[in-house]
Amino acid sequence: MKKFLLSFVIIFSLTVNAQNVSVTDYRVPISKAQTLRFNGSWNWGQTGDNVTANNATANLLYKIFYSSLPLAWDVNVAATGGKNKADLNHNIRIDTRFRKYIWEDRDRFGLAQLIAQHANFYKSVAVDLTVGFGFGRYINATALAKAVRIEEHLIKDGIITGYLPKEIMINIANIIERESEFFNVYGDTYQTYWYDAIEQEIIKADELEHDNVGSLGILRMQQVLLGINERVNERFFGWDVSAGILFPLSTFDKSPVGNPNLTIQARYSFPISWRTQINAIARAFTPLDSVFFKDITVQTGVDFIYEFSNRINFVSGYRYGLVKPAIGSAISEHNFNASFWYYLENNIYLTISGNLSKQGNNPRILTTQVGLQYNLF
Repeated sequence: MKKFLLSFVIIFSLTVNAQNVSVTDYRVPISKAQTLRFNGSWNWGQTGDNVTANNATANLLYKIFYSSLPLAWDVNVAATGGKNKADLNHNIRIDTRFRKYIWEDRDRFGLAQLIAQHANFYKSVAVDLTVGFGFGRYINATALAKAVRIEEHLIKDGIITGYLPKEIMINIANIIERESEFFNVYGDTYQTYWYDAIEQEIIKADELEHDNVGSLGILRMQQVLLGINERVNERFFGWDVSAGILFPLSTFDKSPVGNPNLTIQARYSFPISWRTQINAIARAFTPLDSVFFKDITVQTGVDFIYEFSNRINFVSGYRYGLVKPAIGSAISEHNFNASFWYYLENNIYLTISGNLSKQGNNPRILTTQVGLQYNLF
């Protein structure tokens, strides 16, 4: 335990920097983000004339996030498919949340959430609808993370003499956030005006070594903003807690859906530094009938992301599930995964990952894989 705490302190100390701006300084009326990611792997093994392994897996992840003062919504699609010799398998889950804030200057909201899932050879799609209320708000600060990455390059290359003031950094982040606006106004030549607007903010700080950022400074902006030779991970901060009634609309096998459930959910995201991000989520529900709080399902998860460099990321996650029936013993499930992403080029990553899982009294399962991941956007 002491070694773990010491390692964490060392990593944390290495991530601390002297920027004049922090992630939580970012405030924007409209916050949005979008991700589409694909990765896959194939494993072949043969001994003599006998094929001992012919396995393939593929994962597709799509996320879209939008948050404004009056409303917020997000959609998460996770699709997994694969084959083990002749056996095919798949799992598709769609999680959609919609939050309407009651007052624009407060973080109280009404909630509607729809979860649909299909797996393998089930006859139907399992669908749950949750209606409730909650408190909290999420902010996407990725634009500010890109502004900080640009600042790091400009200092390293001697283009500016020191860190830029917080107000200037936030203004640069707002300009980065307005990319679509520049494109709508200027068309295919929008990047010229986009970079110029960023340069004008840098000039205001009076930290330039020369009169302008020059060609090298523009190149650094392109590398960060267009993902050339490096990529900035998404940065979120905030939290929300909600409670509501979950209505099962359908099941995998078309069996009776059962009674509504009381459900409680909580989410939390915080970038410890500009290179470290933590995300956590928890969800629990119990039927609103005679087994209230006797039949309980709990799902939790924590993700940790650390950027070793502009090209190498460490991504890990832990998932815990507990099903406690009204009669019988509880069944728990643990799943831990860790991976290194090495950015190659053109949004392609080389990934090296491992996964350790255990369900109930079953033996532990350890898997490793090397694959390619493609971030479409």
